Amino acid sequence: MIDDQVPDSLPVRDDAPPVTGSDVGRILIGLLVLAFAGVTGLFAPLLVMASDGCNEGDARTICSAGAQQIVGNLPVGAAFVAAVLTVVGMSNRGNAGWGCLLAAPCLLAVAWVVSLAIVGA
Repeated sequence: MIDDQVPDSLPVRDDAPPVTGSDVGRILIGLLVLAFAGVTGLFAPLLVMASDGCNEGDARTICSAGAQQIVGNLPVGAAFVAAVLTVVGMSNRGNAGWGCLLAAPCLLAVAWVVSLAIVGA
């Protein structure tokens, strides 16, 4: 026979780790870094338009095809890698997570500095 009676008290398992202030801070920082990565990936490649004023014999760095490729592709690649680092940092509770969250904006800043240096040179 099948017992149709449901026990009055079901066992409750509480295996989820508690959410602390550090976790909330890490998630908020991660969301800010993801926003910075999105802005970098969307708008930094537009710096290639600095080459619009290039003429045939222009010696500026941005007027070469290689420099235009760097300025166009470096921010997109940096934004993708930074987004991956940020997600890893948000999901990891240890020191490696904080290291990833620190490395991501540094990578984005380097991409902006290199792109702006090429455009301005």
